[in-house]
Amino acid sequence: MCYVFYRSQIFHKGTLFNYYINYYVIAFLLIFLSFISFFIPKKLKINITTVFLSILIGMYLIEGYLSINKKNLKPIIYKINTGKNYDRRTNFQIYHDLKKEDPNIVVSIGPGYFIKDSDINYLPLSGISNRKTILCNEGGYYAIYQSDRYGFNNPDEEWDKDDIEFLLVGDSYTHGCCVNREDTIASNLINLKKKDQGGVLNLGYSGNGPLIEYATLREYLLFKNVKRVLWIYFESNDLNELNDELNNQILVNYLKDKNFTQNLISRKQEIKKLLLKKLDEEIIIKEREYNLEQEKFIGIGLSRFLK
Repeated sequence: MCYVFYRSQIFHKGTLFNYYINYYVIAFLLIFLSFISFFIPKKLKINITTVFLSILIGMYLIEGYLSINKKNLKPIIYKINTGKNYDRRTNFQIYHDLKKEDPNIVVSIGPGYFIKDSDINYLPLSGISNRKTILCNEGGYYAIYQSDRYGFNNPDEEWDKDDIEFLLVGDSYTHGCCVNREDTIASNLINLKKKDQGGVLNLGYSGNGPLIEYATLREYLLFKNVKRVLWIYFESNDLNELNDELNNQILVNYLKDKNFTQNLISRKQEIKKLLLKKLDEEIIIKEREYNLEQEKFIGIGLSRFLK
């Protein structure tokens, strides 16, 4: 109960209470059962314990069966549905593979990587511009897109339109993780709107919280004629990310000063250089992590199974 309270109310500051309510119920139930166990006969306690252990062992057997078959069935189902092989490569593996074909390809690096970096005098709010960008894989394939002139997931020509019908800000859902561009929220809006309506711009990026999204609007809302701004809120982590963002002085400046700007539009080359440097650092870190995971893979799998 103490640990559940710590995770729910202290570590997550109460923002995930709905998630932890199940653990509160289980903890209260166990405390209640412990209390009444002092008042029930020994034979009944033995029977209850036997039933409980039998259920627990049965659940672990089912969990083991499902864990093994999930790994085997997912690629088979994907092959049947698409006719393609399930891509099992990690981000850095596909990056090294595709870099042989396109030396300029990059992995998505967003603002969240710099939130706690106190050594920089400006904070980028987009990805690497004008590059083919590897995003992520959740469905058996890697989502890869060509970034626009500022590093967002848009067809570049959307920036040339006089009127904007929809301008989107948000995190991974808005960014388009982990789907191809034609399946993103922004692309669906492009397909749904009338031909005579304005463009659709997507300023979302994975890992963004509310303050980064507000700052992004301040820096990249270049159009006089924007009809609708869609701010896509994700309840599971946006408030936690906001706590981190409020500790970043550059972002806090957007709250304190309505005229504050980093002039990011005119710093494209600086931003690209900084993001490419961070990408090189992250690739090295990911390779180390992957090698460590391979060494202790069995231990990790057993830990997940028990939990």
